[in-house]
Formats: sequence, C-alpha cells, structure tokens
Amino acid sequence: MQILNPGIAVATAVARFFAWRRWVCLCFMFVVAGLGGSGCKKDVASDASDSDANGYLCLNQKCGAKFYTDRSVFLGTKCGKCGEDGLVDVVAYRCAKDQSVLFRSARGDSRGVTCEKCQASLANAMFLPRAKDLQAWGATKTSQ
Repeated sequence: MQILNPGIAVATAVARFFAWRRWVCLCFMFVVAGLGGSGCKKDVASDASDSDANGYLCLNQKCGAKFYTDRSVFLGTKCGKCGEDGLVDVVAYRCAKDQSVLFRSARGDSRGVTCEKCQASLANAMFLPRAKDLQAWGATKTSQ
C-alpha cells in the first residue's frame, strides 16, 4: 500500500497553481502589448484613398478647365466650360523631398511620374486629392 505524504502533495498543487498563473499572466501581457502597439500606427493606404472631393481636368488643349465636386457628386465626360468630351478625373502625387503636388489623369497614362521641381521619382506617392489640394491647384467647385 502506498502512503502519500500530504506535504509533497500540497507543495505540488501550489507549484502547479503558480505555474499556471504565470503562464496566463505572460499570455495576457503579450496580448496587451500586441494590441497596444498596433493602435499607434497610421494607415497610409487608407489615408491616401480617402478624399472629400472629386477632381476633374478637361483634356481639350484649348480649354484645360479644372473642376472639383463634393465626394458624392460625379461628372460625366462633357466639360462644363467648353462643352466637348474630354473631362477626366484626376489623382495627385506628393513628392517626399519638396512636398510639391502634381496632378495627373487617373486613367490612360502609363508613363512614370517624376516631380516637376526636383525630378525625383513619384512611384508609390499617389493619393486622392482633397478639396483644399484641388483649390490650391486652381480648380473651381461645380455641382454638375
């Protein structure tokens, strides 16, 4: 018949309890550290694809009108100034070196984009311009 020593049994139970508690505490600290660190970063892609306006440029060489509308208003291809087809939506590129902004057609241009001031490559610098950017570019607000 086996005789159990109550002192060893209690010590084993206490050791197991504290080992389990230590493991739970470590897991909790890793979860808190992971969640806390992820909230401090700015989502660059989300910021670049968010805008409060839509920008447009007339590609007719005689016209070249620049317009912008509220985000919920979209224009067709007919220019409101010259009345001809050729109105396209625009995107912007921001130069990291000199913070200048370059506006280009959103479609149909496969050339690489370079800064007009410092000639730096603007790869991965595209963003949707906001109303203040479009106003600084010289665009006028329209509702149709």
